[in-house]
Amino acid sequence: MEWYESLEKQISTLFDLYKNREEFMDEFKNFITFIKNLRGIAYFTGVGKSGFVAEKVASTYNSLGIRSCFIDPVDTLHGDMGIFSKEDATIFISKSGETKELFKLFDELKNRGIKIIAVTANKNSYISENADLRLIIPIKSEGDFLNDIVPLASTITFEAVLQSLAVEIASSRGFTLKDFLYRHPGGKIGETRVH
Repeated sequence: MEWYESLEKQISTLFDLYKNREEFMDEFKNFITFIKNLRGIAYFTGVGKSGFVAEKVASTYNSLGIRSCFIDPVDTLHGDMGIFSKEDATIFISKSGETKELFKLFDELKNRGIKIIAVTANKNSYISENADLRLIIPIKSEGDFLNDIVPLASTITFEAVLQSLAVEIASSRGFTLKDFLYRHPGGKIGETRVH
């Protein structure tokens, strides 16, 4: 497989979701409404490559004024469960929705009454079927040469969708450039001046 063939398949997977967005609009709107009304913190979690997506997305949400945090699904079980309140929610990112390392944290949070959102490509998965809210994001092709097992398009698509939802949430709240710069005083962005 040539690199551009892989790229084409990844682009096609993301573009297919965009073209068929009406199919998923209700789920996406429910997510937006839920996060807009969330009084606590939106915790993002995942394992492996989905964990990297969860960490990046949480960072973007914070930058856009949506209080968020990444949590490691294993470490959190070893002494950190006290951080959660009933006003929080946890967003589980897992393409299969069957990642065993997530189940223990998932069940603990459910038992404690913490709201859970599943972000997955598998509507019949354990995480999807037992979450309070779900985003089913279909992945047509990963764009690899190993029978769609390498997480390529799925990580890009999950990240793009979740960050796009954050844009709508922040813009609907009246989030401004001044608000953004207040949260980002470092680097070249931090040198930007609002006139």
